[in-house]
Amino acid sequence: MEQSFSRKQILGLSAAAIATLASSSVLGEDHASKKHSKKSKKTNSMPVGSAAEASAQCIVKGRVCINMCVDVLSEGHTEMADCLRSVEETTALCEAFVTLSSLHSVGTKKLASLCLESCERCAAQCDKHADHHQECKDCAEACRNCIAEFKKLLAA
Repeated sequence: MEQSFSRKQILGLSAAAIATLASSSVLGEDHASKKHSKKSKKTNSMPVGSAAEASAQCIVKGRVCINMCVDVLSEGHTEMADCLRSVEETTALCEAFVTLSSLHSVGTKKLASLCLESCERCAAQCDKHADHHQECKDCAEACRNCIAEFKKLLAA
């Protein structure tokens, strides 16, 4: 029996796989950490794991929302344009956050602050459509999870 997947499903699954792979490098044990100096250990101990996990979920939910927005826009419904722009910005920043946090970048906290602001805007945009589109509702919820985790990270 042949099973077919829609473009939306394929892109959503691809995003999920990428986010999972990216977050696993943040959350995985660094076997070489015992050889690092105390200075490196301090940098590596920044509690970014749960923020990276939330970001990975935000990327996945955001990609699904983007695909839905594109589909709706292609049908001539322009009310989704601001939502699309907001979600694209947020997923781009969350992708950068996952990448930089996995590298233990010194810019991780600064980027977390930008991600926090973007997630707040994205949640507000998606909330406008949450009653009509499950994808927007899921994206807004993922953004709120990110907001909570970024606030924890920035307070640490």
